[in-house]
Amino acid sequence: MSGLENTLQIEIKLEKEKTNQALLKDHVEKYSELTQSMSKILNSFEQRLGKLEHTILPVYNITKNLQKQQQNLDSTLQCMEQVLSHYDASQDVCNLIHQGPSEGNIGSFLDGLNKLKKAKDYFLNNNPQSVELENVTSLFNNGCETLNNHFKSLLRKHNTPLKPVDLLDMIYIEEDSSNEDCPSIKQLPPSAREELNVIAQWLDNNLRREYVQIFGDERSEVIMRSLQNLKDHQKSGSWGNEPLKSRHGYGRTDAGPKKTTSARLQQIFERKANKMLMKASQTLGQSAGLAMRKNSSFGDILAAEEYGNDNDQELEKYLVLLLGLQKLLVWERQLLNDIIPPSRHNEVFSRLSQQSIEMVVRDAEQITSKVMRSISRKEWSAALGIFSALKHVQILQPDIDRICDATQKQQLSGVLNRLQQTASKGLEQFIESVRNDAGGGGMVSMTSSTISYGGGSNVPRDATVYELTSNTIWFLEQLQEHCDTIGGLLQTEAIYTNDLDRIATHKSVSIEQKNKALLGIYVRKVLAELNYTIATKSEQYSDAATKQLFKLNNTHYILKSLQRSNLIDIVALTEHDCERRYQKMIQDLKKAYLSSWSKLVSFIHPLDDMPRPINGKVKDKERATIKDRFSNFNKELEDAVKIQRAVSVPDVLLREGIKRDNTEHIVPKYNAFFEVYSDVQFSKNIDKYVKYRPSDVTTMLNNFFDDTV
Repeated sequence: MSGLENTLQIEIKLEKEKTNQALLKDHVEKYSELTQSMSKILNSFEQRLGKLEHTILPVYNITKNLQKQQQNLDSTLQCMEQVLSHYDASQDVCNLIHQGPSEGNIGSFLDGLNKLKKAKDYFLNNNPQSVELENVTSLFNNGCETLNNHFKSLLRKHNTPLKPVDLLDMIYIEEDSSNEDCPSIKQLPPSAREELNVIAQWLDNNLRREYVQIFGDERSEVIMRSLQNLKDHQKSGSWGNEPLKSRHGYGRTDAGPKKTTSARLQQIFERKANKMLMKASQTLGQSAGLAMRKNSSFGDILAAEEYGNDNDQELEKYLVLLLGLQKLLVWERQLLNDIIPPSRHNEVFSRLSQQSIEMVVRDAEQITSKVMRSISRKEWSAALGIFSALKHVQILQPDIDRICDATQKQQLSGVLNRLQQTASKGLEQFIESVRNDAGGGGMVSMTSSTISYGGGSNVPRDATVYELTSNTIWFLEQLQEHCDTIGGLLQTEAIYTNDLDRIATHKSVSIEQKNKALLGIYVRKVLAELNYTIATKSEQYSDAATKQLFKLNNTHYILKSLQRSNLIDIVALTEHDCERRYQKMIQDLKKAYLSSWSKLVSFIHPLDDMPRPINGKVKDKERATIKDRFSNFNKELEDAVKIQRAVSVPDVLLREGIKRDNTEHIVPKYNAFFEVYSDVQFSKNIDKYVKYRPSDVTTMLNNFFDDTV
C-alpha cells in the first residue's frame, strides 16, 4: 500500500514539473522576441544619430570659430581703448593736476594721479623712448609734488602750538582721561586726519616718501613751539599759580585752596609711583622683597617747602617740561596711528621727536652744570634737589619707554645718566668737602668769635658745635628721604658693594634693606671723615680743656642727632655697635677733659707728699711749699674759670653733667687740702693765699660755660 502511494506522489510531482517547464519555455520565447525588437530600434537610432552628427558638426565648428574671432575683436578694441586712454591721459587730467586738490575732495585728484601712473607704467614697458612717457612722467611728478604741498598745507592749517595753560592741563589731567579731551587731538579734526591718512597711504603705496619728512618736521615744530611757550611761561610771574581746567574746558570754580605747581607735581608722581607699585605687586606678589613702597615724601623738595632756591626752581620747571614732552609724545603717537601707515611709524616718530628730545637733554646738561657749580660752592641743598629730580625721572621712565623706540630711549637716557652722574658727584664731593675741611694752621688764641686758619673754615671761639658738624648732620638727615635713589647710585660703585657683600654674607636682604644698608655705608664714611676733621680742628685751640670740650660738644651732637633722626638705625645696618662706639667716645672724651685738671689737682693732691702740720705749725721751708700750692691752685683755677666760662656747651644734660663731674673730681680733694692747711700759719697774710673756700670753688665750677656771670 505504501509503495503505491509513493508512486502516485512521484507522478503528481512529475506532472507539475512538466507544467512549469512549458511555462518557462513560453517566457523564454517572449523575451527573445522583445530582444530582437529592441535591437532593431537601437540600430535604427544609431543610424539616425550618425547622420545627424555628420550634418551638425561642421556648423558647430564654424560657429566656434566665429565666436573666437568675435572675442579677439573685442579684446583688441579694449586694448586699443586703453592704449588710446594712456595717450590721452596727460590731456585729460592736465587741468585737474594744475588746479591741485581741495580739502575734503581729495578722491578725484588721486584718481587723476592713478590714471597718470598707469600711463607711465605702460610707456615704460612698451615705448620707453616716447615723448608721451616724458610728458606723463613730468605731469605725474608735478601732481605728487602738489599732493605733498597739499599735505603740508593741511597740516599747517591745523598745526598750532599749544598754549601753556593747555599743555599744563594735559600734564595735570587725570590719567584716565580720554584721548578726545586732549587739545592736541582737537587741533586735527577727524575729517582732516582722515584726509591726511588717505594722502599718506597713497604716497606710501606709490613710493613717494616725502610725506615722512613733511609730517615729521611739521609736528616737530609744533612740539618745539609748545615746549618753548611753556618755558617762556615758566619765566613769567604767573608761573605756579595757573588754574586747572575742567574736562569740558571751563575753569574750576571750587572753593578749595589753590594748589601750587609743587603740590600738583607731587600728586602726579605719587599717582605714577602707586601705579608702578600696584603693577609690581600684581606681578611679583609676596615672593620677593619688593623695594618700592609709597613714600609720603614723594614731593620732597617739590612739596616740603616752597622753593627758596634757584636750583630747586630750575629742577621743578625742568620736571614740568619733561612731563610736557612725555604728554606731547603720547598724543603724537595717537596721531601717527590715525594718519601714518604703520610701517613708517618709527621713522616718523624718530624725526618728529628728535629736536625736542635734544632740547630736554641739553637743558638737563645746563641745569646739572649749574647744580655742580652750586655744589662746588658747598650749597648742598642743590644736591638734594638733584636726588629728588632723579627719583621723579626714574618714576617717569616707564611712561617714556612705552612711547619711545630704542633710538629715543637712548637719547632720553642721557637725561637720567646726567642726573645720576651729578648726584653721584654730589655725594662724592660732600665727603671730599668734609675731608678737606680738616686742613688748617697752627695754634691760635681765643680772642675773637671765630678762629681763622689757612685752607679751611673757621672754628668757634666758644668751642660750641662746629658749623661743619651741624651742616653735615643736616645733609645726612635729608638723605633719608632719598634712600632708594641713593642706594641705586651707590650699588654701581665697587667700594660700596664690596662693603655690602661683606655685611650681607649669609643673609637674605630685600631691595629696601639693601638700599638702606648702602646709605648706611655712605653715612658711616661721612661720619668717619667728620670725626677726623673734628679731632684735627680741636688742635687749633691752645687750651687742652677747650680741645676736649670742642670734641665733646661735636661728638655728643652727632650722637643725639643720629638718634633723633633715626639715622642711627640705618648706620647700625652696617655697623651694629655704632651707637655704643659713640657713647664710648663721649666717655673717653669726658675722661680726657677731666685729665686736663691734672695740673691743678697736682697742687692739692695727694696730701702724702705735703708737709704735715704739728699743732697748726710747720717749718719755715714747709711754709713756702704751702704758699706755692695755694698760689698755684688759685692761679690755675682762675685761669680755668676765665677760659671755660666763655666756652659754650649747648646741650643742657651734657653741660650739667660736666659741671657735676668737675665738682666731684676737684672739690673733695680741695676740701681735704683746705681742712688741713687753711688754719696753718704759713704766712702773715693768709687771705692772700687762702682765697677760696670749698663752697667758693663749687660756685666757680658751676659758673663754667656761662659768660654772663
